[in-house]
Parts: sequence; structure tokens; C-alpha cells
Amino acid sequence: MKFKQMPPAYSEDELLYKSIKTARSELDQAVSVFNELTDNTAIDYASYYVLAARTKYSYLLKLAKERNLSI
Repeated sequence: MKFKQMPPAYSEDELLYKSIKTARSELDQAVSVFNELTDNTAIDYASYYVLAARTKYSYLLKLAKERNLSI
């Protein structure tokens, strides 16, 4: 009986890099949506989404800096 070989587990640093990449994509998408809206209510929603995405991205960059990782 053969067992499937599991892919290697990611290190914490690799997971952080992946999280930063994802967060940057989310931020870019949030800004793009914000820039295309014209309805005031939708703009309010999008502005919170941009703020949340920016905060997440900044937090992850701060973690990377604390670990002395180069981005």
C-alpha cells in the first residue's frame, strides 16, 4: 500500500509572506471598487472596506518587520 506524500508544511515566515500577498490583493481590489462607485451609500461601505484592508495589510507588514523579513 502506497501513501500519498504530503506537501511540506509551510513555515510561519512563508505563511506570513502569503498573507501579505493576499492582503495586498484585497487592498488593491477594495481601492478599485471604491474608485468606481457613484452611490453615496456604496461609497460609505467601500470606504470602510478600504480602511479594513489597509489596516490588515499594515498589521501584516508590521509583523514582517518585527521578524526582520524583507518584503
